[in-house]
Amino acid sequence: MSKMLMLHVLGADYGDCLWIEYGDQAKPSRILVDAGTPGTLKRLKPLLEAVRSDTPSHELLVITHVDEDHIGGSLKLIGDPKLAAQFEHVWFNGRRHLLEATEEEDFGPVQGEKLTTAIKKSGISWNEHFDHGPVARAVNGSAMQVKLHGGATLTLLTPSRTKLSEMLGAWDKAIREAGLDPSAPAEPGKIADGEEALGPINIKSLADSVSTDDKAPANGSSIALLFEYGDWSILLGADAHPDDLLAGIREYCGEERLKVDVFKLPHHGSKANVTNGLLEAVDAKQIVFSTNGKRFGHPDREAVARVIRRYKDNEGTELIFNYDTTINRIWRDKGLQRDWKYTAIYGAKEAGYSIVLKEDPV
Repeated sequence: MSKMLMLHVLGADYGDCLWIEYGDQAKPSRILVDAGTPGTLKRLKPLLEAVRSDTPSHELLVITHVDEDHIGGSLKLIGDPKLAAQFEHVWFNGRRHLLEATEEEDFGPVQGEKLTTAIKKSGISWNEHFDHGPVARAVNGSAMQVKLHGGATLTLLTPSRTKLSEMLGAWDKAIREAGLDPSAPAEPGKIADGEEALGPINIKSLADSVSTDDKAPANGSSIALLFEYGDWSILLGADAHPDDLLAGIREYCGEERLKVDVFKLPHHGSKANVTNGLLEAVDAKQIVFSTNGKRFGHPDREAVARVIRRYKDNEGTELIFNYDTTINRIWRDKGLQRDWKYTAIYGAKEAGYSIVLKEDPV
C-alpha cells in the first residue's frame, strides 16, 4: 500500500475550492473545503463525477462562511441531489448556529436562506461532529479536534464563539451579498485586473507597512482548520481574522510555532489578514495563495512581501499561486527569488495546482 496526501487548489476564480485526498493511493479518503464562486462548479463537477460510487466519495464538505466566493459554488453543489449524495457530512454555520453561539432567542430564519434549506433537503449529516451545534472553538476557547474515518485529524482553530456571535448582526447583509436572498440580488463587485510592477519591489518596506486588520463579521465567522495525516499537515486559513486565527493556534500549541507542510493563507493573501504576527506563529514549507485577483486585486503586495521576508531563512520555501495573473506575476522575478531565497510556482489556468506532499510505499 502507498500512503499519500494531496491538496488540489482548484481554479475557483477569486475564491477557494480545496480538494484534499489522502490515505491508500488505490482507495483514498477525501474532503472538500468550499466550492468557490458559482462558476467554479463547472470545473469541480467533472472531478466529482470521476470519483462517483455507490457510497459517498467524500467524508466531509466544509463551507467555511457565507461570502459568495466560498459559498456560491457550494449552494449549487448542495442543490444538485446527485452531487450532494457524494458527501457524508457537511460543516456549515447557519443562522441558528449563530444564535446558539450568542445564547439568544431564535427570531426566525432569514427569508431566502437557500443553503440551509438545501442542506436540510439533501439529507447530508449537518454539523454532527459538533452535536449539530455551531462549528466553533469550545466555550472556553480551546481548539476542537475531530477524527476522520481515513485516519486524519481536523483541528478547528476558528471561529471563536465571540467572532461567530459578531456575525449575527451582519447576517442579513452577508446573505444578500452572497446572493442567497432572491429579493435582493448580490451587488457586483469592483473588478481589478491588476498592473505590472512599476519600479523595483522593496520587500522590506512592503513587509513593514502598517495595515488595518480585517474586521468584516463574515470573515470573522470563517472555519479555519488544521488538517493532519501521519506526519503531514496543512493549515487552511479560510478568510479568518488574524487575531482569531492566532488565538486558535495559541490554544493548540501554546507559544511554540505551529509547524506545517502547507499554509493556505487567509483571505487570498489580503494584507488585512496576513499579518507579521500571524506568520511568526507558523513554520511552513509551502505557502498557498488561492485567487485569480479579479475582484479585489488579491494577493496584496504587502502580504506577499511579509511572507517572503518571514520565510527567507527557511530552506526551499515555495510560494504557490493557483493562477498566473498580472497581479502576482511580479513575484516570478528571478532576482527577487534569488535574493530572498524562495521559489514562485503557478497553476495552469483554471486547473489550479496540486500539491502532493509525499508518497511512501508501506
